[in-house]
Amino acid sequence: MNPRMNDSIAVLLICGLIQIAIINTRAWNSRRLSADLLFVATLLSSLTLILYAANRLWALAMAVLSLYQLFNLCRIAYSRIQTDHLQRVTRITALRLWLLQLLVTVIGVLLTNISGLYQLRWIILSVVDVFAATVLLASTIRHKRVTHRIHLNTKLLDSTAPTLSVAIPARNETDDLYECLLSLLQCDYPKLEILVLDDQSTIKRTPEIIRSFAHDGVVFVAGRPVEKGWLAKNWAYQQLLEAANGDVVLFCGADTRFSKGSLRFLVSSLVSRNKTVASILPQNIMSAGILNKLVQPLRYCWEICLPRKLFRRPPVLSTCWLAKRSFLISSGGFKAVSRRIVCESYFARNAAIHDGYSFFQYDGINSEKKYSDQLETAIRLRYPQLHRQPELVALVSMFEIGAVLGSFCMFVGALVAGSWIVVVIAGIATLLLTITFGMVSAVTYRKQTIGGYLVWPLACLFDLYLLHVSMYRYEFGTVLWKGRSVAPPVMHAEVT
Repeated sequence: MNPRMNDSIAVLLICGLIQIAIINTRAWNSRRLSADLLFVATLLSSLTLILYAANRLWALAMAVLSLYQLFNLCRIAYSRIQTDHLQRVTRITALRLWLLQLLVTVIGVLLTNISGLYQLRWIILSVVDVFAATVLLASTIRHKRVTHRIHLNTKLLDSTAPTLSVAIPARNETDDLYECLLSLLQCDYPKLEILVLDDQSTIKRTPEIIRSFAHDGVVFVAGRPVEKGWLAKNWAYQQLLEAANGDVVLFCGADTRFSKGSLRFLVSSLVSRNKTVASILPQNIMSAGILNKLVQPLRYCWEICLPRKLFRRPPVLSTCWLAKRSFLISSGGFKAVSRRIVCESYFARNAAIHDGYSFFQYDGINSEKKYSDQLETAIRLRYPQLHRQPELVALVSMFEIGAVLGSFCMFVGALVAGSWIVVVIAGIATLLLTITFGMVSAVTYRKQTIGGYLVWPLACLFDLYLLHVSMYRYEFGTVLWKGRSVAPPVMHAEVT
């Protein structure tokens, strides 16, 4: 290996140890100066390593991990998190990143000392990519199969139907809210209560729209100011739960549209299949523009492409979900998830323990969001989905670059170089990933498109962008929901 590359690796490992020492000793009291000095040393070593890494992928991986060490140093010096919590989370991140760097270095040195493996390395990497692509495709096929629209053998009778409360939090909503309420009022559910909470709207039209439906039975709920330690959306859900009288409560956004028999079908599926919580995969309306066709499928990828059953974390979507009111109350209500971004995931996990959770596609409900709303939702979700841990962001990023984009890059590179074994293996991985994203796009919009299959490399790059923007905004910037910041309560919460 190049001596300068060796020196850079040694310096990075030493800097990682010093970072851990800063957090765990009295140097924490002067952490800003220490972190700034260490930042400069780590940055220079990283740049040197990149310069001399040549085609050694493990050295580049080492350099990438050091970038997240730099991010952690910025957290140590400039984060807005409370000191005791900050010390705990930065300690964990620094230690895990250092161990990852050490592991990469050991593997890299072992591979470097074995001669004649250049071709074999690319074959091994291609096989790994095929394995990763197979796992993603298998998980997608499974979720598509089990979430396919269910068929009910029995019809819910009006006399035996449980009472239903539809709960809608509304803040500064206008036309979307009007259309949503119109679609709800034409539903044929016999025992229906519609609650709309005016969540401290700053425009007059929102409460005016709600009150204009009063003669149709729509109940106006005046939202109270958000209490300390609560996310605004979760606080709105809690107020709606307190106001609801139905045996079943359905939560949805103002951009949701319902067909005539949709509410009867949803409640029937809950009752007849003995479930307590259900989350719906709606039909999304495809908007013009290539970026519009990426954000929603990417969001669905996070829910249906991962083998969530292994982690006991069922997929959920907040567009439209329903639960038995008694179960929500016995689970602690929304106070139990006052700071959780995806609060319905808590109830889904609790219900899934006793096979009481259902997640399925249903074309009787559709959703259409503006690109700006889709983008903000994705940014609001990404970092919390990885438990607000930069080391997990690093691992996911390396997976997307190495196993997802890497398969496509290896396929093209091997094709140019004439390495036909790698071409075949990497081509298989590329084909599997193309099929996977095309299937997710078809689930999102309920139709097959050529673009849905071909844009996955761009989608992967865009997901990396969203992931890092989300991480930066939560740590140092602003993350908004309906014009209100959600970052402070999220970042001060314990990871669960």
